[in-house]
Amino acid sequence: MPGWHKQTKKLVDTGKLSIAGIVQEQHPDRAALYMEWQKMDWPVLADPYNDLGISAVPITLLIDEHGIIRYRNPRPNDLQEFLAAEYPNKAKTQSINLLPKKIPALEKILTAEPKNGSAHFRLGVAYRMRFDSDKRAPNDFSKAMAHWEQALALNPNQYIWRRRIQQYGPRLDKPYSFYDWVNRARVDITKRGGKPHPLVAEPSGAEFAVPSRSNRENNTSAQKHPDPEGKVSRDTKALVTHRTVIVTSTNKRKPAVRVHLTLQPAPNTTWNNDAGNISFHLAPDSGLEIQDLKIPKLPQEESSSETRVIEFELHPKAGEKFPESFNASAFYYVCTKTDHTCQFLAQDIEITLKK
Repeated sequence: MPGWHKQTKKLVDTGKLSIAGIVQEQHPDRAALYMEWQKMDWPVLADPYNDLGISAVPITLLIDEHGIIRYRNPRPNDLQEFLAAEYPNKAKTQSINLLPKKIPALEKILTAEPKNGSAHFRLGVAYRMRFDSDKRAPNDFSKAMAHWEQALALNPNQYIWRRRIQQYGPRLDKPYSFYDWVNRARVDITKRGGKPHPLVAEPSGAEFAVPSRSNRENNTSAQKHPDPEGKVSRDTKALVTHRTVIVTSTNKRKPAVRVHLTLQPAPNTTWNNDAGNISFHLAPDSGLEIQDLKIPKLPQEESSSETRVIEFELHPKAGEKFPESFNASAFYYVCTKTDHTCQFLAQDIEITLKK
């Protein structure tokens, strides 16, 4: 792409050509932050639903003044022919809806065409968009992953769909860290007196994580279990509820899963930050190793009631296979607003890996 920008700069400066980028991004605001960081001054359009129907990037398109694509991945000589041609106006208007209200329409399509991979992918996009909004439903993220996985199973060669799963998936499956540049971008923009473009949803641990080439790297399974005999009181009153989303590696030769565990205090419950942070531990007989465990940082306030997400990766121990499910426990300090009682509690969690 830099070659095309260099070749066409004079044409852009003289007004003979306009340049715009298109990103296949779930979060267009992150692309805006990157553009600000790199001082890119051309407009960028977002195509999170992959309405272009492409299966790989990058591509170059030459579009006439009527909005019709005339060349796809043109050769250098094609550009001169494109600029010299006069094209008739035969454009058809198409509305691209980026809002999650596409959910009912896409569900209707899949009822009639359950093997429509594009509809599965786009429905996953819509569910994840709603998850990142203030209108989220509890299972939006897990539904997004389920539809993305169905889409890729229907078309394993679809690069765009595979990357969307890898964005939230295990490090063994990652081609690169998807958003390791975000913090550096914010620092650089602020240093030069700018205001970094705000993000709707901060990147998660999986999105920051760098690739790992060994399933023995950063093994955190050896951390001391705080309650090996099960004596800590269990959270029988559901003061904290949990949801899990499992992201399976798209590379079947590298068995691994990324687990996103969401913990939500009940309306009458707060985290007791002064007492300590939450922790997470596998049952000793799980046959699994936990790696890249990400625990959210404690807020500065003495108490808070925010949603907390724990992320980690799982790999089978040597000679073991992935079980259908495994048991683990989360430990946390909480207080109830009604009687101001503070407790250290455990919550036993069964996580299903095989569908």
